[in-house]
Amino acid sequence: MGGKSVFKKLVGALALLSVAACASPYVATPYDRAAANVRTITIIEDAGAPEAIAYEVASMGSNFGLIGALVDAGIQAERQGAVNRALDSVTFDGEAVFESRLSERLTGTGYAVSLQPDAARPKRAFLVSYPTANGTTDAYMDVVIDHYGYLSAGAFQPFRPSVVAQVRLVSAADPSVILMDNRIVYNGMTAADAGVITLSPNPAYEFQNREELLADPARMAAGIEDALKQVADTAAQLLR
Repeated sequence: MGGKSVFKKLVGALALLSVAACASPYVATPYDRAAANVRTITIIEDAGAPEAIAYEVASMGSNFGLIGALVDAGIQAERQGAVNRALDSVTFDGEAVFESRLSERLTGTGYAVSLQPDAARPKRAFLVSYPTANGTTDAYMDVVIDHYGYLSAGAFQPFRPSVVAQVRLVSAADPSVILMDNRIVYNGMTAADAGVITLSPNPAYEFQNREELLADPARMAAGIEDALKQVADTAAQLLR
């Protein structure tokens, strides 16, 4: 892989991790269940990023100019690849975990819930247009999981689960009507805008370093699963 390509990946990763801090001002749209009169919700599938992250935010290599940044990008990419291979070894599917939990929690809150496959959905972006409902649903739940996986604050700092998600409910009759909009950050490691819901990481899933992270793929997967479920539970609570 060329140096420019690696550098672009580094810049993209840094932009992704700071998305909450860059989008200002941010104003959430609270949900009014009585006024919305929503009984049936369709969850748009394909919400998750294609791979888990394993990112060291303030790494040593990034402090040594362009060459350091390029070397650091390679280290970060290699670590992420190793983490995803480990997750594959235990057949972990983060998106399926999240969507199943969200459906379960919304059903428990009194909604009739279905899933809408959308293979053409752009990653990390709300849909530009929604399927024609034809009376089959009252609202679409559109979720963008910007990232899920593990973050470390820097060299020699532990890795903890992290999830950043944007959640939006739109009227099926008129998708320009946003019934609810919020952001949920689980261990984001950046200053969140006012109105963003922040969740603290579960200390049961703290790994002291890369070696410990990769040594137990089942526990590593369990940490991400726990984080995704907490975010899904929080998203469902927004519609109570």
